[in-house]
Amino acid sequence: MGDPIHETDTHDLTLGVIHAVKMLDVTALSYVQLRRLYAALTHMSTEVDREIAKRSDVETLGKTVRISSPRKPRSD
Repeated sequence: MGDPIHETDTHDLTLGVIHAVKMLDVTALSYVQLRRLYAALTHMSTEVDREIAKRSDVETLGKTVRISSPRKPRSD
């Protein structure tokens, strides 16, 4: 059996999503597309924060590293 870290990286579906987001040219998007993208990313940020908080409460984390979720500063 191979190294579990490499196997995880090979089958990590999030890498495709992360790559696609990095490749986005936001200047080419319409206002409506920008608002939809913003809403989707904001929603996912909240979901990721919740999951990180839930997992941080677990005593035995194994190889998981505790980090706080990066938050975009509010510009209210």
